Amino acid sequence: MLTVTQIDYIKHLSENEGASISDIASRVGCCWETAKKYADGNIDLQQRGRRRRKKSVMEGFEEEIVDILVNDQRIPAKQRRTAKKIFEELQELGYQGSDRTVREYVRKAKEKLRIQGQQQFIRLEQFPSEAQVDFGEFIAINGGLEKTYYELIMSFPYSNAQVCIVLPSENAVCFLHGLQSLFHLIGGVPKVIRFDNLSAAVAKILSEENRSLTAMFKTFQWHYRFKTEFCNPGKGNEKGHVETKVGYVRRNNFSPTPIIDNLDEFNNEQHKKMLKDRQREHYAKKISIEELWEEDRNSLLALPTTALELVRLHTKVLNKYGEIKVDEQFYRIPNVSPGKKVLVKEYWDRLEILDASGEKLFHICPRVYLQKAENIDWAAELEIFIQRPRAAERAVYLRALPDSIKDYILSAQDLKERRQRIIGAVEILRYHPLDIAVLATEKALEYDRTDINSLRVFAAGQANAQIPNLTPLDEPWTPDEVARWKPDLTIYDSLGVAGHD
Repeated sequence: MLTVTQIDYIKHLSENEGASISDIASRVGCCWETAKKYADGNIDLQQRGRRRRKKSVMEGFEEEIVDILVNDQRIPAKQRRTAKKIFEELQELGYQGSDRTVREYVRKAKEKLRIQGQQQFIRLEQFPSEAQVDFGEFIAINGGLEKTYYELIMSFPYSNAQVCIVLPSENAVCFLHGLQSLFHLIGGVPKVIRFDNLSAAVAKILSEENRSLTAMFKTFQWHYRFKTEFCNPGKGNEKGHVETKVGYVRRNNFSPTPIIDNLDEFNNEQHKKMLKDRQREHYAKKISIEELWEEDRNSLLALPTTALELVRLHTKVLNKYGEIKVDEQFYRIPNVSPGKKVLVKEYWDRLEILDASGEKLFHICPRVYLQKAENIDWAAELEIFIQRPRAAERAVYLRALPDSIKDYILSAQDLKERRQRIIGAVEILRYHPLDIAVLATEKALEYDRTDINSLRVFAAGQANAQIPNLTPLDEPWTPDEVARWKPDLTIYDSLGVAGHD
């Protein structure tokens, strides 16, 4: 059978040197038919025969051996099975190989398990001012809706203390904002911080020791002067202290489901709980965590005199809907024409949109994850779908609309009818608060009166119902006998009857 190199040479002789089939067969050392086959282009590498891997005699029995060795570790050494005994048990399972092969495999497997055991039970010495950092997530109630939040925990294995900040996202800017906030919270910077290989910091894993860091994280590290250590891929236990703290804080601080109306106030309350937690006794050193924390705190690096501005710069081009996309979320930029290039300054809590040269500020908008339903300009967000009613089904912000308004719009299958409902919803949201619009659309759906005029009536009725009862104004000029006069109108009934007669 010819090799790929020989086939390639046949093609070269035929196409580039114009050699005859006989000449090719002679020069390559193959028969005339084979030379013609490949010279004419009849090559199908997928059909060429492949040398099949010879099946190992141990194949299918390796896991059995490992299971035996792992189970035997639980019993005294003198009672553990020998390689000969393992060989006999494998024979009962159908093993056809030799005793020597089993002995060699058992020896290598035992050595591998011994090394893994040593790695697992090595207790690392902890030093003050060394920290570990990790993210966790939990569900909270915000604006009456369930929302996912992220707890960024920094733990100190030496003292067993921890600090926490709750963030609305775990993107790169939020992550560094959280770290910066924790530094200021503890009044310094840890000398060494151990991280997982999170994408906000690590651009690429080069080896067990080396990482290619993102430019933003590297700048942050230079500014605050701390050293980094990263866990080996898939070895989260290498920062087991902080992983334990993530669960500890979630169980003690975020259960039952917390309500977050103001994130800054919520984080202040969390910090008070962290301070109170330091009054506990250290689980091993038998002195208070607070005393040990003082050693951690006194070893921290000093904070820089100026805080680093955490911002990412992008150039974006507005799509045909006048939107830009940041972190998989769309933001509509008013008063900027589609197709225009803009400079985006991405902060953790907002986006600043400037012209391409960065000189003129067009718009500032809060990040999507910070917005509540009642803080969104719903009239402006829905107005764009008047001309594109079908696209309303895929609108990002529409998912956060109260169900009654969403149902009012999307329950109309006919696109002309849906367009009229969007116009009605825009009008109501422009002149009434969100809660009035919710009640009005509920009434419209309840009575099946979904036209614009009916929606206006329902909205006006709900608005009037919320006006408090008014007390009469003081009016001192009318005499009491006139103000209190209540005429007897029944006389007009008798006059009417008399006149009819």
